[in-house]
Amino acid sequence: MKEEVKEMKPDEKLDRLIHVYKGPHGQTCIVDQTVRPMPDGSWVLIFMTGGPTEPHLENYIALCRSADRGATWSTPETVLRYPDRACLLSEATVHDGLITIYGHVHDGYFENWTVFTITSADQGQTWTDPVPFQPAPRRTFVRNLYVATWGTWYLPLQSYDVVPDPALSPLRDGSFARGMNLVIRSDDQGKTWEHSNSIGPLNGWNENNLVELRDGSLAMLVRAPADAPCLRSSSSTDRGRTWSDWEMTDIPNPGTKIRLFRLTDGRILLLHNPNATPGLRNPLSLWISDDDMRTWSYKRIVTDFPGQLSYPDGFVDADEKWIHYAFDYNRHDLIAVSSYIPD
Repeated sequence: MKEEVKEMKPDEKLDRLIHVYKGPHGQTCIVDQTVRPMPDGSWVLIFMTGGPTEPHLENYIALCRSADRGATWSTPETVLRYPDRACLLSEATVHDGLITIYGHVHDGYFENWTVFTITSADQGQTWTDPVPFQPAPRRTFVRNLYVATWGTWYLPLQSYDVVPDPALSPLRDGSFARGMNLVIRSDDQGKTWEHSNSIGPLNGWNENNLVELRDGSLAMLVRAPADAPCLRSSSSTDRGRTWSDWEMTDIPNPGTKIRLFRLTDGRILLLHNPNATPGLRNPLSLWISDDDMRTWSYKRIVTDFPGQLSYPDGFVDADEKWIHYAFDYNRHDLIAVSSYIPD
């Protein structure tokens, strides 16, 4: 449904943007960043860096810290780095004082990559050794954890485990064009997981994200494929056990990751690049829906500074007045943002 809502321009009273870090020469790549609050009240900004691009053998996981709610940030600390393999993160969770990073390791190219977790019980000062994350098949990426109001945990997965030979590249054997999406659910806070049906196939990096609706159903959005520059959606009415086939939305997307959040009053926040031009990740906007994403009554441009403004992710404050997140600028600068959420 089309609605006439004028998008508000950037306003420094509503959105604080802080430059955190710029990749040095030869190690410029920055991507897949997220902000998380620590048990002691500090924040960490976890991201992938290293090497001139991604994927690359020099890619590794790092973090910066803030003790003043994102006003200033420390220099990067290495979280996990291999001398002969690449690693990256796709999700970081904080539960009962334990920080968990869901990461991926590969040989410098997206071939037979695998999923692992590392954990920290001391604000990210030290980390366990990587442990394989068995619920996720090979050639799979883990996306953002969603915890429903009824307590179930949901992890969306995008998987290219669709060919018998794991040694071949998904960019060469065709599986990249046949990506499948599914959700794993846990009723015991991640001790055991149940798999949903698979939805697909879809071409490219799907980067699925899900959210709860007012009637207790779930909705999942994926980034746009190049031939249809709008997000696609799927729904579940049985608490994530089965999902419907993809439908096209009217939310413009240039082929990039989005992020959904749900407030306690049922409103849904969408951080994204509302642009139907493939590859043009600008502007970066905050949209709000109070009718389960049928319409978007509030639209604000966070920034439209020229360039690529990619992959926003973070968290909503406990009082739900602010959302704190980070994005990468042109894949070489790290920007932290605090955006005001209107009543």
